[in-house]
Amino acid sequence: MITLADIIQEILESGAILVVNPTIIDTNPDDFLDHYGHILDTIALVAKGRSGFTFYQSNSAPKDKFNGVFFHSFCTIADNMGIKVNAFIYNHEDNFLSQNADFRIISSEGGVVPSYACPSQEHFSKYIASIALEVAQYPIESLVLDGLMFPSKETCFCDRCRRIFAAKWNVERDFSSDFLESRDLLAEWKESRATYINQTLREITDSIKNLKNIDIAITVKTDKETGFLVGADEYFGQNITELAKVTNNFVIHVNPWSESFPSRGTPEYQQILSSLEVLKDYSSSGMKYSLYFWNVSSADKLESVNQMREDLSAEAVFIEPSLPPDFTKRRTINLGF
Repeated sequence: MITLADIIQEILESGAILVVNPTIIDTNPDDFLDHYGHILDTIALVAKGRSGFTFYQSNSAPKDKFNGVFFHSFCTIADNMGIKVNAFIYNHEDNFLSQNADFRIISSEGGVVPSYACPSQEHFSKYIASIALEVAQYPIESLVLDGLMFPSKETCFCDRCRRIFAAKWNVERDFSSDFLESRDLLAEWKESRATYINQTLREITDSIKNLKNIDIAITVKTDKETGFLVGADEYFGQNITELAKVTNNFVIHVNPWSESFPSRGTPEYQQILSSLEVLKDYSSSGMKYSLYFWNVSSADKLESVNQMREDLSAEAVFIEPSLPPDFTKRRTINLGF
């Protein structure tokens, strides 16, 4: 049976970029680099996790109790070894802030949606921008913004989101998605959600560009269950055309909610490929894009994802060998079950 160490070795040798989250890959930076440093050119390290806690000493966010110096140590040692570092920070995916009433996300039916912070909360943009600014001061090659999104299609209907929208469109404040549909306001609602995501991205990029010229990328979840790239706008408020006005660098998270990845030549593989072919058109206007996969736990899966990178002429492929511990919970949230 293939071990985690075996698949990590194969991922690195294939030229893919391994994403190291210390809450998933339990490792010591010194030990990891002693073992794999000789085959490493680039690594991706999570600086702020989905928990909302950081893996370095932050002046803005709470520090992870067990891995509070992981990013700091790993990034510093890697830089000394000449290894390029891409830093990941999770944005609206934030268990810590989601428990604060001011940041709470509400569904169309009035239920509280866990694990995410509301994108309309203006304090959030400043908060996450300050964290991004801290991370950018490390010797990193790029910053990848993951989870910069609404959690699902039927969110957010908190008092603040509804108040702002109702004032703009002169409708009653206590509305649901059914009401918006009945008034032909769904397109306007979708646009307002995308605006919050764009504004947060702009606040982050503006704060960093004043300090340092590094690549800033945003991940976009594209899954067959949510309509691939087209569905990212409807489900998550991620309008690629608008986001591209802020950054020209995207990390396309392919089929995150499918536990397995289809082999090359299958109809399922071809369906994913066809849905992403439009990326080649975007690239002619200067967009850069990489691919991102979870659960690449075998040589066959690794072969398939590297083939897709080649088929789509993607700049790079980011890989996590396993699923997040709360995969089922987040899948349920994102698909709106």
